[in-house]
Amino acid sequence: MHLLIRAGCYPFRLLRYTFTFCCKLFCRRPRIISAYTSVGLIACLLLCLKPKKPTEDEPNPTLFPDRQTTNVKENQRSIPDRESTEGRQNRESIPDQEPTEDGEKQQSIPGRETTDVKENPRSIPDREPTDKEENAGHNEPYRVERTDLLYCQWDTTWETLEDSQGDRRPRGSTQRAYDYEFNRFENAAKDMYNYRHDYPLPMGRSYHRTKGTDMPNLTFYLGERASEPDGFSIGEFHKTWREDYYRLERVHSFVQWIFPLQEVGMNDEAFVLTKQEIKAFRKDETAKLNLQQSYRLMLDFYGIELSNPETGAVGRASNWPERFENMNRHTHNNMRLTRILKCLGTLGFRHYQAPLVRFFLEETLVQGKLPAVKESVLNYFLFAVLDRAQRRELVRFAFWNYEPREKFIWCPKKIQEAFLREGRLARCSNPADPSFEELRQVEEENNDFIQTEL
Repeated sequence: MHLLIRAGCYPFRLLRYTFTFCCKLFCRRPRIISAYTSVGLIACLLLCLKPKKPTEDEPNPTLFPDRQTTNVKENQRSIPDRESTEGRQNRESIPDQEPTEDGEKQQSIPGRETTDVKENPRSIPDREPTDKEENAGHNEPYRVERTDLLYCQWDTTWETLEDSQGDRRPRGSTQRAYDYEFNRFENAAKDMYNYRHDYPLPMGRSYHRTKGTDMPNLTFYLGERASEPDGFSIGEFHKTWREDYYRLERVHSFVQWIFPLQEVGMNDEAFVLTKQEIKAFRKDETAKLNLQQSYRLMLDFYGIELSNPETGAVGRASNWPERFENMNRHTHNNMRLTRILKCLGTLGFRHYQAPLVRFFLEETLVQGKLPAVKESVLNYFLFAVLDRAQRRELVRFAFWNYEPREKFIWCPKKIQEAFLREGRLARCSNPADPSFEELRQVEEENNDFIQTEL
């Protein structure tokens, strides 16, 4: 035994002597280094000879020599969600949890997160619409969030999710080239929002003439007073100003009297409409008939005729070529047309708004006859329509006829995707039940459009 121990120490001594000889060549204290070397080599030898302890997943072969060891981790990976029969019985015997705030019971499943139903209302099948959605005709494709691309806070054409938070989504580098157009749209949308919601926001000019009579605009339309400063009555206006295109073009003080609003205009001698006047005007048939005659007179000035007084349908008049040319030369008529649309909606002719806007969309986007009116049609005319359902249809028509379509900024990107999907599904062989291949093609085309940044 003693000889075996001495024989086992020879390799260790040989290593120690070799290392000590090397240290003598390069170091000044070989004895200290030799001692450290001996201790280090002994420690390494003990670590190498130390027996390996069994892990928790691996049984100790010395305690259980007859048991075959297996790799438990590999077995767990190959059999996901492995569970004993006893565990399953215990889980089934667990009673349901208390009902959540939504009144639905959820079972506690070990190792699996429960989904909060309240956070994702879209996953609930057959969700009942709210009163606001049902009355306004809202549905899922027209719901937008504040973070959607091209979202405008003043555009209430689309329902904004009440629980959506965050700032407007930053636009990409390509889209920044169109910031000027989108900013102009936002400024116009704020003005039209103020009109559609009965002027909750303060307006720029605060001058308000209040002298004289209680309802000056109504008495003017009833023929009981003359306009200022021009001094004509409503009857005289209809007789002497009709087809006098030069005077209608050059004189700017008559518009505030013929189409009054709750806004201050350029004529400081005109009166702003009051709430009392609006109610009385809508009930007076004489005043409404005179307003309709004023509308016909101005339509003739623009080369348009009222083809159906009941529905408000309009079309080109016989003098449309020269009058369209006049509108392209004198763009201040765009402001007049915006005022006319607002007045029609305020004084009881809101059903006249959509046909007139549709006419201008047709002439600007499809026919291309009024290029100088195009921007005002999209920024102002379109959003003067009070009926939300009609306004949505007009936006849809504008989107499908605008070129290039990638630069359309008058509704959120999400709405544009819904328009494209609806249009492509309508071209399927069976729109009510399209085939899988047709659906796949629709999704691919929509994905290509989504990836195109403005």
